Amino acid sequence: MTIRASLLLLLGLFSSTGSVVAAPGQELIADREFRLGFILWEPKPGRHVRYGELTTGAAKPVWGLSQWSSRFPLNAAEAYKSADGSLTCSNLAKLLQFGAGTTNPVLVLAADSSIEYGLPARNAKDPWVHLLVEQEFAESPPLPELAEARFRVEARLARSRNRHRDDYSPDRHAAQFQIFFTVQNRNRQSAGFGDLLWFGVPVYDNRDRFAKEFKARDFGGTAKFIFTPGGETYAKVSAHDGNWITLERDLLPLMREALETAWKRGFLAASKNPADYRIGGMNMGWELPGSFDVEMQVRGLSLKVIPRVNP
Repeated sequence: MTIRASLLLLLGLFSSTGSVVAAPGQELIADREFRLGFILWEPKPGRHVRYGELTTGAAKPVWGLSQWSSRFPLNAAEAYKSADGSLTCSNLAKLLQFGAGTTNPVLVLAADSSIEYGLPARNAKDPWVHLLVEQEFAESPPLPELAEARFRVEARLARSRNRHRDDYSPDRHAAQFQIFFTVQNRNRQSAGFGDLLWFGVPVYDNRDRFAKEFKARDFGGTAKFIFTPGGETYAKVSAHDGNWITLERDLLPLMREALETAWKRGFLAASKNPADYRIGGMNMGWELPGSFDVEMQVRGLSLKVIPRVNP
């Protein structure tokens, strides 16, 4: 796995990327149509350093854009606006498009990691390229107070081309589009305040029509527990076919299972009280340990929490 956006949600609980106050029955994700833009973070992993904003000017962005380990960070000065109202920013290695003035706008995340790596292919011990959009939720309710956490998103794989030249190894080279939520201890009086697990929604993995489950320690930097059910958990149609697919699920039972599994395996040991844990935030996008030319289109992103009648 990866540094998971360099501990954005662990080290910056209430950062300037914006926050969402979650009222009962309300949407947790702010600017879910990506109309406002993005804070641009420096690509060096380890901490978030703002180097600019890519914005439509309507209001301050609530999303951050992470390009960890990229040699080609996007330059907001080179962005241009299309006739449909969308804003496009691109360079040799990546493209971001958002904010179209339609009733159902599409976010486009595209990258060519073969340009990032060049030749030879990336080694197993080298960092890999990311293109992720990120957001925190400042005051989501504790998990025991929820009846449901309704997640939904539509996605379309526009392209995924393997650029390796007889050096492809699927155990270290891949193209993955994923969504991760944090389940985080937000109780300041708890000894485990700030600790978290990563809860995954796999959208695409070049190696399998439906991504395989992954329930283990993050070997990419955070050392936190990752709980990612298999791709069939969220969709019955594969992104590999290149059509629009819908991923949807009540995440709450799975997040409870993730907590129980983490505790059984020795993670989050400072607190085993479910009331300490909330949905802390999210990131979504490409992780490219391999040399691939990829593009994903996303629309209709939503995470709505429903309260219990008698929490």
